[in-house]
Amino acid sequence: MLKYINEYTNTQEEYGYACGRVRELEKSLLTKEIIDKMIETRSLEDSIKILEENSVDNYNINNYDYISIDTHLKGIIKKTINLIKEISPNPHLYKLFSWKYDFHNLKVLLKGKFIGKKEITTLYEYGNFKVDILESAIFDEKYQLLPSIVERIIKQSEDEYMKSSDLQLIEILLDHGYYEIIFNLLNEINHPFLYYFFKKEIDLLNFIISCRSKIRNIKKSKLPLILIKQGNLSIQKYISIYENSIHSWPNYFQKTDYGQIIENGVKEWQEKNSMLELEKLVDNYLINLLKIGKYTSFGIESIFAYYFAKENDIKNIRIILNGKRNLLKNNIIRENIRDCYV
Repeated sequence: MLKYINEYTNTQEEYGYACGRVRELEKSLLTKEIIDKMIETRSLEDSIKILEENSVDNYNINNYDYISIDTHLKGIIKKTINLIKEISPNPHLYKLFSWKYDFHNLKVLLKGKFIGKKEITTLYEYGNFKVDILESAIFDEKYQLLPSIVERIIKQSEDEYMKSSDLQLIEILLDHGYYEIIFNLLNEINHPFLYYFFKKEIDLLNFIISCRSKIRNIKKSKLPLILIKQGNLSIQKYISIYENSIHSWPNYFQKTDYGQIIENGVKEWQEKNSMLELEKLVDNYLINLLKIGKYTSFGIESIFAYYFAKENDIKNIRIILNGKRNLLKNNIIRENIRDCYV
């Protein structure tokens, strides 16, 4: 990981205050020891008590029903995004995180529009736009409430759905639109590590998309529409191996940074008919890549990494608490836990 530190690292003195705040906030992140204690408890209630007793963050969950826990965890993410908005010298940084929730909301609302069902409980309140604004744009066609690029992405998704009646196509087109906006933001921020991170994310996402497409018997000719173009690896690389047997796919990635991830992920996929291990390995790769933030005293990397570390904590908490709620064995819960940032 240290090899990703370069001449840009620790040179942005305007981030001194923000990095100092982050160093204190990192003390609230979950450790492997806390996670192990949560897993080893006998009940959902006991697991929550471990979280509350061992974390200095505000994990005070008063009610143990699903909706209350979900609302509380969403509040933690909202607080984290607002904090980054407050402390970051760069006004665009927090948008790298909040746009994801806008596009999640757009997916839910567009699907709801076409199937005649609103899923309000699955919407997030911490995107760049309030939910009622997005609802007006989608259901009342008040596109002028949104930036022109978002209007274009929505209209394109709607037009394509009208031609195909394929709800998954909406998700695909919105994912493409999301990364278009993210890379526009990256051009505004202009920091090498952020480009590097998102390109890595897309490379691995494209591999997962290829796997899912193979499972669903999607034709090779559809891949140029489905795969995301902003990664380091060309889309043609995925297309060229698509019709080969799955067990051979890792051979084509041996000389990339993803060789071991793909080899182990594909092995588990074939043995267990599940992509959960591959998705976990991808998450672990990205969170460990972000640990450059712990070595950055003056730079955007620390703040950028802290957000993902917090999001990673929330993911692990959800895995544990959902496992406890569904009475899963401890070893099954542990198999799905992501690496810790600290």
